[in-house]
Amino acid sequence: MNYKDVTLSKLAVASFMYDSLTPFNKSLKLLDDGTANSIDLDDDEHRSLLLEWLNDWGCRNLPESQHGVALKSIGEWYDAEGRTLFPETRPIWELEMTELTAAAETYGALKDRAGALRVRKGSTQEVRIGPTAASKILFAIRRKALMPWDEAMRRHFNCDGSADSYLEYLRQIRKLALDIGGLCQNKGFHIEDLPSKLERPGSTVIELINEYIWVTATRQVELPSSEGLERWVELG
Repeated sequence: MNYKDVTLSKLAVASFMYDSLTPFNKSLKLLDDGTANSIDLDDDEHRSLLLEWLNDWGCRNLPESQHGVALKSIGEWYDAEGRTLFPETRPIWELEMTELTAAAETYGALKDRAGALRVRKGSTQEVRIGPTAASKILFAIRRKALMPWDEAMRRHFNCDGSADSYLEYLRQIRKLALDIGGLCQNKGFHIEDLPSKLERPGSTVIELINEYIWVTATRQVELPSSEGLERWVELG
């Protein structure tokens, strides 16, 4: 998949497919409703809702029976590293490289914390929060800037899940966002207006980019070209 070929029409098709064919945005809305659209990781209830949402988004390494372990780890991580993140109002295209680097270091600290315990052959082992859940936690608390990923996305972008690879991923996503911003400007509007243009006013640009990559990389859907879409429209 060549993300240099992204178009606004492809973003529109991908977001429509994602929103129509998956339950993920519905579970994200439940999280937003339960936290009044602002997750406070100092709040035990908010962390519990976050874990329920992570389970809905496929993080099976953090089972409900072990949520107490993850609750403690996430709270400790937030006290030690999470508070150092840039303000939640900052979109990714405004972030400096130093801010992306700090976010990647914070991600690295989170993914290696204990997320659950399991017993195997009579011994108790720690299960790490891991790269997927860590990225989704960061996405949940910095919805305008920090991208989630899954294993298929990591393979697609040749990332190994480390903090360094997450930094490279964010760097590529920032470049993609800037390219999309240029497309929006050519159409006479600002990139922050893109969700409204795609009839998704409650979403962020990062959410739309994530949906585009999930559809094209995780699900490997070949989206129609702009010319193909125009031919379909002509059919009526």
